[in-house]
Amino acid sequence: MTTTAIEQPSTETCPAGFGASAESFESLKHSKDKRYFDLMAYIVSNTISGEIMAVENYSEMVPIMPNTDAKIETVKQATEESKHIKMLASLGKRLNYPVKTEIVEPQWRNIRNIFSQAVRKKDLASCLIIQDLMTETMAIVLYRVLCRDTDPETTQVAGLILEDELEHLEIGINRIKAMIAEDSDGVHDSLIWAHHKVMPELFSMISTSCHALCGELQVDCGGIGLDSIRTDIEALRVEALDTYMETLEKVGFDDKVTMPLIAGMSSYGVQPKGDISLRSDAAPSSCGTGDVSTCGLSDAPMRSTKVAPCC
Repeated sequence: MTTTAIEQPSTETCPAGFGASAESFESLKHSKDKRYFDLMAYIVSNTISGEIMAVENYSEMVPIMPNTDAKIETVKQATEESKHIKMLASLGKRLNYPVKTEIVEPQWRNIRNIFSQAVRKKDLASCLIIQDLMTETMAIVLYRVLCRDTDPETTQVAGLILEDELEHLEIGINRIKAMIAEDSDGVHDSLIWAHHKVMPELFSMISTSCHALCGELQVDCGGIGLDSIRTDIEALRVEALDTYMETLEKVGFDDKVTMPLIAGMSSYGVQPKGDISLRSDAAPSSCGTGDVSTCGLSDAPMRSTKVAPCC
């Protein structure tokens, strides 16, 4: 998909009513206060970091892709992510708020290092799960948020990028489905390993506090409020978790593997909208408490989905 050929975000990605006419753009833009633009500087800069990481991930993954067509498709994904960086940087410039076009927050580097570990092991399933499923799912949540109650120009840019990210997610889902058909236990092992490594890093960034980004941008973290776009951290975390659950279900992962993983995410301070304990096929938490930190999986070897609970 070539994003420059699309003039307006589709109604599927940015629902009707989220956009605005060109005539109303200036008045709406000037109705936003400093807190709003500080928030946009923070969100867009963090988003650019994720896009930079995606370019690096896709580029590093190319040599271990199974055939030439898959390599070409992966290069195309890296190219599209690089376009997103330019689109977001240009958005900040047009709306006159600072953005960082480099990775600042350590969580992105941590995920990059985890991804590189998978590449060194030639664990293609883990690479695809980390980038095409986990990271893309979080990106989709973020761009959907940027389609809501922001300004018309942010809505349009977010909608254009969101279409690409939805396409990348679909590619990832199809890739993983094919791998499950060939080696279900191996792919489920990769999911468990990647989940415990990457998801805590991703969810730790669903916050208005940071390690260094606010200082780099010269904005006050304490003054940033998601209420300026009519949402809050808790709602965002729940939406992220629900979307991640939907992604796992679309792939067709075994519920006996995914349910303990989702239950363990309560240690991140988030619960899904639905009560997973009411599902008849839900497995008990693999560690009893559901607390990943006590499970000893952070550096544990991969295990078959048929193996007994880890703790």
